[in-house]
Amino acid sequence: MSSVYRYPTKELSINNAEAFIEDATIASGDFNDDTSTVKNSTVLYVGIGRTEDWSNEPNPNFVTETTQNLNYQTHREMFGAKKVGPTDISSVATRHNWTSGTVYSMWRDTDEDVYDRAWYVLTDQNNVYTCLFNNKGATSTVKPTGFSTLAFETSDGYIWKYLYTIPLGLANKFLTSSYMPVRKLTATDGTAEQDRQLAVQNAAVNGSIEIVETVNVGSGYETVANGVVSAGGKLSLSLSTSVATGASSIDNFYNGSSIYISSGTGSGQLRRIIDYSGSTRTLTVNTAFATTPNTDSRVVISPTLTIVGDGSGAKAYCTVNTSIGSVSGISVISKGSGFTTARAYVTANSIHGSGATANAVMTFPGGHGRNPVRELGSDKVMINVQLDDNLGTSVNGKGYIPSNTEFRTVSVFKDPMLKVDTSNAPIAVEKVANTSNAPATLRMSTKLKVAYSQMSGSTPVNAFSVNDVITNKRLLDVAKSGALEFVTELGPSERNTAGLTNALRAANATVTFIRDAEDETDNSIYSMYINNVESYNGYAAFIDNDIILKSTGETEIATISDVQGPEANTYSGEILYTENVQAVLRDPDQVEDIKIILDF
Repeated sequence: MSSVYRYPTKELSINNAEAFIEDATIASGDFNDDTSTVKNSTVLYVGIGRTEDWSNEPNPNFVTETTQNLNYQTHREMFGAKKVGPTDISSVATRHNWTSGTVYSMWRDTDEDVYDRAWYVLTDQNNVYTCLFNNKGATSTVKPTGFSTLAFETSDGYIWKYLYTIPLGLANKFLTSSYMPVRKLTATDGTAEQDRQLAVQNAAVNGSIEIVETVNVGSGYETVANGVVSAGGKLSLSLSTSVATGASSIDNFYNGSSIYISSGTGSGQLRRIIDYSGSTRTLTVNTAFATTPNTDSRVVISPTLTIVGDGSGAKAYCTVNTSIGSVSGISVISKGSGFTTARAYVTANSIHGSGATANAVMTFPGGHGRNPVRELGSDKVMINVQLDDNLGTSVNGKGYIPSNTEFRTVSVFKDPMLKVDTSNAPIAVEKVANTSNAPATLRMSTKLKVAYSQMSGSTPVNAFSVNDVITNKRLLDVAKSGALEFVTELGPSERNTAGLTNALRAANATVTFIRDAEDETDNSIYSMYINNVESYNGYAAFIDNDIILKSTGETEIATISDVQGPEANTYSGEILYTENVQAVLRDPDQVEDIKIILDF
C-alpha cells in the first residue's frame, strides 16, 4: 500500500478556536440566541473545588484523564462555579516583545515554521506590528511606531506593518508574559484603538505583494542613482550632462533597464527603457508617462524587476550598490492585488550585470491586517474570571461561593443541568444551561443548616472543621441492624463494632465551609457546606432531622434542619479543562484572577 500523508492544518485549529468562542459568546437577544427548542450556545463555567490536601501537599497530584476523575471525582469535589461571560474569553497569540538588539523573523508565505518564529512584535505601548522585512537578518534597533495603514521602513532597514493596539481593558484581562489578546473587528465602538484597527482591516489588499527580497545580489550592474532631468516628454527624457549623474555615454547601455522617477514632477512612475542615446543621454521608454517629467524630476536607473503571476498591478524597482555593482535592495512602489502565485525576475542589458535573483513575498490571505486572529495563528483561547468576596448570597446560599476556604482544582465545564433559574431560585424540572437561564454563579456544594447538640457558651462543643468527613445516625442505625445489603457481619456485636464504617460506606460527605447562620438568632445554628457527597443504593445521604456524626466516632454532633442540594446536577456538564494547583486561600480581601489557556 502506498504511503499516505495526513496533516491537520493550522487552519483547523484556528477554526475550532474561533467556533468555540463564537458559541460561548452568544448572548440573550442575539439573532442566534437559544430558543425553547433550539440550543445554539455553549454556556461555560469555571469551577473551583477540592479543599482536601494533596497526597504530597503542597505539591498537586497529577491530573489523570480517566472517566472516574473527569466525569465523577472532579464534579464531586467542586464547590462553586462562575459563568464565563462574553467579555471573559478571547483569542490569544504568543507574545513577542519588541526589544532593541533583537533579530526578528519576517513574514514569508512559504515558511512552514512561520508560527514558531517571532515575526510580529508587541511594543511597550501595546501596539502590535508585523515584520514584513528584517533587512536580511539584521538587528532591530528602532522601535516601530505609528498607526499608518501602509507598511513603513525604520532607519535600521526593517519594514513593519501596524496591525492593532491592545486596549487597556483587554490588556488587564488577557495580556500575560506569554500571550496577548487578538481579535477581528466587525465594527468600531468609537474608541481610537478600534477606529485604527478597523481602518487597517479595511485597507488590507487581498493577494498583494508588500515585499520583494533579493535572494542572490548578482554583480556588475550599472545604475544612475540620482539622475537630473534636463528635458522630458511623454515617451522620452534626457538626463543633464552639466550635472555629474554618472550616466553612460554608450548607446543602448541602459536598454532593458528601468527608470523610476523618485522625486519632482511625475514622481512614482516606473517605466522600462527600450532605447538609449549615449551622446545626448536621452532614453526612450516602453509606455508613455502619465505625467511628463520636468527639470525638477529626479530619476533612478537600475536593473528591471518584473513580477509575474496571476494578479496584477505589482511594481518594484531595484537599487544597486555602486561600489560593487550588486543589487542592494528592491523597493515595492505598487503592491498590486489578486496574486495567489508570483515570481520575481531581475533583468538588465546584457552588456552589464548578471546573477541577481529575487523572491516575491505574498501577503497573508486577505492582506496583512485583514484578520489578525488568523494572521497571527491564534489557535488558543484564554478564559479569565475573577473571584471576589461577593459571589452569590451567603444568607440563603443562592449562587454562593464562600471565601475563607481553600481550593486546589480549577475546571472549565459546559452546559450543566441547572436546578435553579437565572436568579438562583429553585425550579421544578432541571434544564440545560442556555443564554437565558444560566445564573452568574452556581453553588455546587450542598448547604445544610445544622444545630449543634452541645454548646459551651456561644462556642460549639466538638465543632466541625473543613475537611471533616461526616455521615449520619440514621444510616448508622440501619448498618447496625444489618439492613444494608453490603453488611457481612452476622452477629449484633460485630455489626455494632463495624457500624460507623458501614454507615460511612452508605453515606458520606466532606465539609468544605462552615459559618454561623446569618438568618438565625440562635448561636448554636450554623450553615455548613459539603461536597464529595456519596450515598449507597438509593439511600438519601442527608435529609432533614438527620443527626450528623464525624467519621472519627459515634458522638452526635448536630442535627440538620434544612438541606439545599447543589444548584446544578452534580455530574452534569462536560469537563473541558481541569488543572490541579497548589492550595489557594479564598481571602475575602483579595480577588483571585484565574486565567486559563485552551489550546486547540
